[in-house]
Amino acid sequence: MRWPLRYQILIPMVGIMVCAIVSVTLLHAYLSTNQIKMQIRDQFRQIAHTLNEASFPLTAAVLNQTKGLSGADFVLVGQQGDVLASTRPDFNPSPVLQTPPEWNELQISDVIQTGDAHFFHSVVQIQPRGRTPSLRYLHIYYPVREYREALSNAIYPSLLAGSIALVVVAFLATVIAARVTRPLQRLDRKVAQIAHGDFQPMTQPSRDDEIRDLSISINRMAELLGDYEDEIKRSERLKTLGQLRGAIAHQLRNAVTGCRIALDLHFRKCPVDQQDETLQVANRQLCMIEQYLQSFLENKGGHFSSLERVNLSEIVSKVISLVAPTARHFGIKIKDASVAEEIMIQGDAESLEQLISNLLLNAIEAAVPVESEAESGSTDRGQISLRLFQSDPESVTLEV
Repeated sequence: MRWPLRYQILIPMVGIMVCAIVSVTLLHAYLSTNQIKMQIRDQFRQIAHTLNEASFPLTAAVLNQTKGLSGADFVLVGQQGDVLASTRPDFNPSPVLQTPPEWNELQISDVIQTGDAHFFHSVVQIQPRGRTPSLRYLHIYYPVREYREALSNAIYPSLLAGSIALVVVAFLATVIAARVTRPLQRLDRKVAQIAHGDFQPMTQPSRDDEIRDLSISINRMAELLGDYEDEIKRSERLKTLGQLRGAIAHQLRNAVTGCRIALDLHFRKCPVDQQDETLQVANRQLCMIEQYLQSFLENKGGHFSSLERVNLSEIVSKVISLVAPTARHFGIKIKDASVAEEIMIQGDAESLEQLISNLLLNAIEAAVPVESEAESGSTDRGQISLRLFQSDPESVTLEV
């Protein structure tokens, strides 16, 4: 069952407010009821005491004046139940069967119906006086309607104030819940966008609170996920290219190996004096290509060097024999003026071969002069001198 956050904030606050208002209203109603009853009771007692101690006769006029002051109706009856004076001629009280309480013990708990209205009813005994030595009883009737109006006037203001406070609290709770849930909804939408691959950062809230901290963390997460995605794409591309590279390199190596086998078979069939130097150069070039392809397949390809002790003089001689046909083609002579002894160094043989080969080829291209078509037939166009020597115990020099 879904329980939205705004309801989690709104309902408890409104529930607490409702409970507080109901409790306060019930307490106020209880206290107001007791207070009003006590006021009416005290008022009845004072009226009964005044009328009981009065020296003037209790006529209908006196009772009507007392009614105007108290709001209650009075009926004065004799000991036999005959009505002597009354503010309501239509009231016919029942005979008094037992001695009523004294005026200071008067209560208003009894409710009777007379006509269409309900009244609080009490009876008080009037002491005999003057020319009327017999006992008399004064019936007091207080309208329940006025009591309820007084009670309503006491309760309704607090109930109205509580209702207004409830509306205000509900409104404030709704506003507070909206201020909390709206940023959370934006965060929810942003997380959904991140789940679909949109790693753009979201706008930070203006308020510096926990929601802002959460949005900063989400932006940081989106940035990291974007970097991870780029890295995965890059690694996948490199992996695919590596597989393609390996397949092409295997095909090239197979082709080069086939060419070498064909040349080796040709050398075996041909006499030694009939073997062409160009075929030997081609065979050496094929061996170099095969060696490079093998390094490429071993994930070297010039990117990773394995240092070992190599004979640099032998590498120089090998490279000279490989580029000599190219030099002769351009009419360039290569003169090897290196020292006779072997020079051993720590290095990568393949990288050194590639370096020296590129150096000699660049020197050949630089030595070829720019000539006119009339001079292009000359076979002696220049010379390249190559000298390898030990310059000091820690270094070797190669001069071209």
